Amino acid sequence: MANTRLVELFLELAKLDGLSGKEAPVAAFAVSFLKELDLPARQDGAAAVSGSDTGNVVCPVGGGGDFVLLAHMDTARSTASTRQVVADGRITSDGKGQLGADNRAGMAAILCAVERAVNSGQPLKPFTIAFTTQEETSMAGGLNLGLPPGVRCGFVFDSSLDPGEYAIASPGAAIFSARVAGKPSHAGIAPEKGVCAIRIAARAISALEFGRHDEETTSNIGTITGGEATNVVPGSALVRGEVRSLDIARVPPILDRIKAGFEKAAADAGGGVQFDWAWDFKPYRHAPDSEVCRLAAAALCAAGLEPAPVPSHGGSDANSLNAKGVATVNFGIGARNPHADDEYILLDHLEKATEVVWQLIKK
Repeated sequence: MANTRLVELFLELAKLDGLSGKEAPVAAFAVSFLKELDLPARQDGAAAVSGSDTGNVVCPVGGGGDFVLLAHMDTARSTASTRQVVADGRITSDGKGQLGADNRAGMAAILCAVERAVNSGQPLKPFTIAFTTQEETSMAGGLNLGLPPGVRCGFVFDSSLDPGEYAIASPGAAIFSARVAGKPSHAGIAPEKGVCAIRIAARAISALEFGRHDEETTSNIGTITGGEATNVVPGSALVRGEVRSLDIARVPPILDRIKAGFEKAAADAGGGVQFDWAWDFKPYRHAPDSEVCRLAAAALCAAGLEPAPVPSHGGSDANSLNAKGVATVNFGIGARNPHADDEYILLDHLEKATEVVWQLIKK
């Protein structure tokens, strides 16, 4: 028998529209929900620097304690017109939009467990609840999250791994841009007077290797823009991409090779290039016997699950918290096909994620 209250709470959350940067309705729901439980929920000041229409929701329980439970409020696509369907042991959309399990399932698991504890009079450990903005885009919410000073461990409920699995390592991603400068000219009257920036970019890309470099490292060209009209030799082009790795040391050498490739192609053609890069988020890795992993494993065992520490190949707010010095892992909650029209979550997985929260917070 499915946990009726848990399903009801997830459906309430999933119906709220909260694209990255526009999470205000979700934040308002969370703050109201927690205040009705007589918990001190508030919004932090992250909106002033993140660009979102709301701050992160932060709720210190019993003073805030030494650990935080976290899920993000935003979705990659709108859920405003999505109809949620509960059938055959799972929750899906009607196939016409994103369900929103990523990450309203994590929010529902945390809120349902906390509500159960408060309503049943269960004594709780001191801890902090945090719901962040913009995880799907810039991670600006997590990067600017205001936490109580005693928080040293974090547990994020935002992985498509199965319950029991948790990410103890995650790659970092460095975003690069190559602004190629050529020389515009009339493509019909004097093409020989021009230097084609798009051609420079194409030659650089074709001479470089992208994709999987090793089991921990990948690179990708994501977007190419340039030119003004079909009758103008394009004088500029912009190429953007990323290098991603679990090992922070493997990223700069690949970026150096990409930069050198663009510079060579530009010099050969009589053009120029400005190459820039910056970390979008940095990698993290925890030893299985570290404090945060021991706490995670203990909660999973208490929830009747077999702990399985694994590396992840995607980024999350766990990267942001680790970068802030809060040792954090990301629990599997089983949300499948995130962002897609066929996204779904098994009721059993949602219930198991909620039980893990329960084991973390109860005394």
